[in-house]
Amino acid sequence: MTVSAARTNLNLSNQIQNLGVRAEREFVDVSDFIWKAPRLIDQERKLELSKLDSYFPNHPELKERRWKMESHKLDHTFPYLIAVGNLFCVVSLFESYLLLLAGELQAHVTVQLRDVKGQGVSRLFKFFRSVGVSPERIRLYEQVQAAIKIRNCLTHASGMLDWSRENDDLRNIQSTGAYLSPEHRKMRLDKGREFDEVLLGESALGDRLIVDNQYCHVLCSYLHTYFSALCEGARVVFSTTELQ
Repeated sequence: MTVSAARTNLNLSNQIQNLGVRAEREFVDVSDFIWKAPRLIDQERKLELSKLDSYFPNHPELKERRWKMESHKLDHTFPYLIAVGNLFCVVSLFESYLLLLAGELQAHVTVQLRDVKGQGVSRLFKFFRSVGVSPERIRLYEQVQAAIKIRNCLTHASGMLDWSRENDDLRNIQSTGAYLSPEHRKMRLDKGREFDEVLLGESALGDRLIVDNQYCHVLCSYLHTYFSALCEGARVVFSTTELQ
């Protein structure tokens, strides 16, 4: 390898490392937000309870009617919106960093992302494979794939499994806890606990996928860990490749 090529490799390695540092900061911030988001419900619950006596001091029926309406939002609507919104956010962040990494790499190879067929993460992973980086060999790949399928089902089918093209896969992911890392699954089984971050709920249109905010929190860690390892894998591959 020439001196010029070695210098180019070093520059790319530094760029990838800097990208990993940026991703770490952002994933940590998002993780903190996900962890704290449910506190909004706790604060609103206290506020709404305090309003009942103030608004309806002598009308218990009106008080009960208002609380029935407000408690439904606090117990069902708000938790759903927080969990699903956080899931969309963290997976979108992950996809953004995959795209940034692909952009760094494609400047040094003949393969261009625009020429790779596919959509979303599958297209990006296909690009990485074409330049010698193997996404499926990195730990937590199974959990990344599970998260993408869960996100897609919630996005395109509102969680309704019968509307999803990946119905069978999603049912298997949910029932086996495959959305959790092998270590986390073992801990659950050892403690006799159920896999309850992703559940199936009944609806008028059949089984519906339901995610808990706790899943979003652990998923944020998975995606960050996976992306860091992917960056390191790219650095290793390109450190031994003479770039153009």
